[in-house]
Amino acid sequence: MATLITRLSKNSAKTEGKPRIITLAALIFVPLIVVGTLMWGLWNPTDRLNTVTAAIVNNDEPVTINGQLTPLGRLLTAGLVDGGGSDTNYNWVITNDAGAKAGLESGEYVAVVTIPKNFSEVATSSFSDASNPEQAIIDVTSSDKTRLVDDALTTAITSTAVTLLNQQLSASYIENVLIGFSTLSESLGKAATGAHELSSGISSLADGANTLSSGATSFSNGMWALQSQAAAIPGNAQQLADGLAGLSATCTQVVVAPAQAQFCGGLAGLTAGTSGLAGGLSTLSGGITELAAGSTGIATGVEGIASGTTAVAGGAAGLATGLDTAVENIPVYTEAETKKLSEVVTAPVALKDAGTLTFGANSTPLYVVLSLWIGALAIFIGLRTLPQRLLESTRSSLSLATRSFVVPAIVGIIQGAAVATVIAVANGYDLGEWASVTSIAALIGVAFTATNQALNAILGGFGRMVSLAVGILILVTGVISTVPELLDTLLTFTPANDAVTALQAVINSGNVSGFASAVTALVLWSLGGVLFTALAISRKRHVSITTLSKETQPV
Repeated sequence: MATLITRLSKNSAKTEGKPRIITLAALIFVPLIVVGTLMWGLWNPTDRLNTVTAAIVNNDEPVTINGQLTPLGRLLTAGLVDGGGSDTNYNWVITNDAGAKAGLESGEYVAVVTIPKNFSEVATSSFSDASNPEQAIIDVTSSDKTRLVDDALTTAITSTAVTLLNQQLSASYIENVLIGFSTLSESLGKAATGAHELSSGISSLADGANTLSSGATSFSNGMWALQSQAAAIPGNAQQLADGLAGLSATCTQVVVAPAQAQFCGGLAGLTAGTSGLAGGLSTLSGGITELAAGSTGIATGVEGIASGTTAVAGGAAGLATGLDTAVENIPVYTEAETKKLSEVVTAPVALKDAGTLTFGANSTPLYVVLSLWIGALAIFIGLRTLPQRLLESTRSSLSLATRSFVVPAIVGIIQGAAVATVIAVANGYDLGEWASVTSIAALIGVAFTATNQALNAILGGFGRMVSLAVGILILVTGVISTVPELLDTLLTFTPANDAVTALQAVINSGNVSGFASAVTALVLWSLGGVLFTALAISRKRHVSITTLSKETQPV
């Protein structure tokens, strides 16, 4: 019977001996190799962009804007070489069309940026003809020998330079607009000042016109008073002339010689002169009447002028007030304010820490989970999944499963601690953060080890294939969020999903959503793995009659 049990034991298990120290050490380094390779190859790839060479072909012909030479092709070239002031950039070289073609074909250049001949002319079309602006296009050609993300990197770097150039052009355009506003404000200010002066002058003119109107009215009234008084003078003069004429006729009868030669002659002359005076006074009275009538018209006209001048003065004052209001409502900017406002207008929205291509801290859960899963898979390549002498032992299947799990679990814990240490150093964790990540990583190592042991115990070699598939699933679902929903669903049926949740809760301080349930699930995965391993041991300890009969046949 003892011989039979021995033979059955040898046929039911591999003939591997106890694990050696070197094997255990190698197993511990499996996840370190995985996490190290991932971090070495993917961590902050922008830090090594200077090892990649790209070329620029500048065919642009500069244009003159407002008397100033504008070589936009050179500006874009400088922006590409400078990388927007960033330390991470391609190694750019300037070449011609023939050199660019040769470099693309040989793979020397990962990409070539070609700036067309009319680039400056088209890019500044909005300055010369705002009614018909055009968009300048540059050509980016990638080599057939580029890698997976080379095109994305080239696009990102080129877009940065183009964005900077667009900001410069937009800032210049808006700056000119703002300067136009300031000039308009200054012109309107001068117009308002002139309107005020015009209003003041017209007001003075109105005052003078009103004074003139008053004087003209007074003059007219005086002339009519004079006319009324002068109207009787010609009649009185004529009466005097008639009286003198009668006296002259009787002069010779009254006056005797020798005085009659001289007195009567003088009286006759006086009579003639008085008669002429009466005629002249009549003419003067007529003239005074006409002058009085004319002065009335003048007074009326001057009064109308005064009224019109007053109205014009009021309108000028209103114009001046309106111009003052317009000037107040037009913004005026200093040179510094104009520059700042133009920059803000061209880029009203910004993203914090935008434009950085990195596989660093945010990918830590992926690195830890994937490396520990592969490490657990590797454990049972170097160690036995089941005890060697199942049929010979008198222990229970659960006891055998537990004992067979001790060494792999210790390796899993050490793996978790080692990976956590690498991650902590890379991310600059303090001692407390390292301890938190290490404890979770150790638990994950135990859960993954138990799960892989159960898969191997139940499914054998196929279990390793399932484990490998889970590893690939972890990688695919951890790289990008656009994976099919089915893959995310499948991941929830593995301990990896709970491992990611627990790590995210620990790494993102304060965000502990689902942490307790994830840790509980990892514990259950660990216990479940041991239980399923015990079931596999129990199944292997039951020998069928057919197997027993074969083993009892003579050798």
